[in-house]
Amino acid sequence: MVFNKIKNSIATLKEISFLGVASIIPTIIAASFWFYIASLIGDEAYGELTYYLTIAGIGSGVTLLGTPTALNIYAAKGERILPAISMIIFTTSAIGAITVYFIFYNPGASIHIFSYVIFALITAEFLGRKLFKTYMKIMIIQKLLMALLAIICYHLIGNDGIIIGIAFSFVPFIILYYKEFKNYKIDFKSLRSKKKFILNSYLLNFSRMFSDSMDKIIIAPIFGFAILGNYALGIQFYMMFLLIPSIIFQYILPQDASGNSNILLKKITVLVSVIIAILALIFSPMIIEIMFPTFIEAVSIVQIMALAVIPGTINYMYISKFLGNLKNKIILFSSMIFLISISLGMIILGERYDIQGIAAAFVLASTMESIFLLIANKFYKIKN
Repeated sequence: MVFNKIKNSIATLKEISFLGVASIIPTIIAASFWFYIASLIGDEAYGELTYYLTIAGIGSGVTLLGTPTALNIYAAKGERILPAISMIIFTTSAIGAITVYFIFYNPGASIHIFSYVIFALITAEFLGRKLFKTYMKIMIIQKLLMALLAIICYHLIGNDGIIIGIAFSFVPFIILYYKEFKNYKIDFKSLRSKKKFILNSYLLNFSRMFSDSMDKIIIAPIFGFAILGNYALGIQFYMMFLLIPSIIFQYILPQDASGNSNILLKKITVLVSVIIAILALIFSPMIIEIMFPTFIEAVSIVQIMALAVIPGTINYMYISKFLGNLKNKIILFSSMIFLISISLGMIILGERYDIQGIAAAFVLASTMESIFLLIANKFYKIKN
């Protein structure tokens, strides 16, 4: 009995280590790349680049129809729905790519939509099947390709080349996708019993996508690209601060879906987020002043947004629990609360307190979502 527990613990640590490497190394590569680009092109150009990448992200989110979440959950349950879903998604993503091109005339954003969709489907499938080592390799290779191709295209084309290079970094994974696709037949009947969950997943992903994008969509026209550039740099630091919780989330989601909830690991993760937030508050000003002297406004942004690491981590833990139990309606409502909070907060606090108000709106929205999820969890426990 003791031997089995030790064996299971070692297996758990091994799987987490794969996910850890799959998150830490790509995040370091991506952060280094974006920090380099930010120092190279300045805050205004960086804000404009962020804006068009946000448009590409919205296009990808709309055309994916919430299928990565469904693939992740059902693959963890042993069901293979990738081929049937792909036939639908290829059509919607092609339409989305063409639409974005004719609205914004940005070829990089258009290519990004279609190439990222393929990448998102294959990574969701591998995560659901708990192929963490394969997932780790894919994530590292993609980020290396992103940095290399984007920098090359930047020197050849200019700022627009950065988005094109990022878009092309997803293309090589079509080979992996094809290998998975050909192993299973296309069975649209398998989607019938899952259409309600997939629809809810779409609404969930749609709301979360706009929650993650609405801030940038609001900032650009109201406050300008320079402010957006400083805010985007703050987001990059926030993602670094949230690295460990995001690793744990990737691990516990398939576990929750399989009925193996790890309460102790979740509590430890929240505690770690508190320590990260404190360290970020103390050391981030020195780092920004040394590395990014032209991003003066980013100092206060990063310090304020560091506080969002704690509610952000709590949200990860509850999102994993509810998704694992197929209760994605709860997550949909929490996303809507975040979206409404950040939209109103950006406009009201941003107009009154400028860039500090924008950062505070982000923290407030994360906190409001956490409060809702805590209350929803109480009711969920009582009901069950």
